[in-house]
Amino acid sequence: MASHPPTWGAGAEANTSEQTARRGQVQALLERLVASSAIYSFALSAMELETVTRGSVTTRLQLTDRHANSKGALHGAVSATVVDFVTGLAIASWDGRETTGASVDMHLSYLATARAGDWVRVEATAERVGGSLAFVTVKIVKVGDEGDEEVVVLAQHTKYVRGTAPSV
Repeated sequence: MASHPPTWGAGAEANTSEQTARRGQVQALLERLVASSAIYSFALSAMELETVTRGSVTTRLQLTDRHANSKGALHGAVSATVVDFVTGLAIASWDGRETTGASVDMHLSYLATARAGDWVRVEATAERVGGSLAFVTVKIVKVGDEGDEEVVVLAQHTKYVRGTAPSV
């Protein structure tokens, strides 16, 4: 497996001051969450932010043995941790909020496997962020050395966000 990520075709959004600020805010949240959570620190400290747009983030992670189950495949609980983590980032990218609520409901469908050494791209999109609830969809995609892709996990996550919106 490659020690660096394969070249992915994700286009970068145009660099405006608003987009730069949004990316900086999401990157700061990512770092703060990893630093303040033992599980995020253990499993996701190597996760890298790829793209940030309003309501959407893409990250990448090279899987290691710490992400694997007893069969050597991506552990379901790690997948759920990834989903929980990136949905918060997507919600934060929606409007710049610093806190992103509490989980209400999470559904994951496991479509394929990924193993230690594989690179995965994680795409999270906040479909709606309202006054009380946020609805986020997530895809975990294994990306091969030649750019081939395979969806590993599809997920939906609902979070209670009342009281987390940024003050105006």
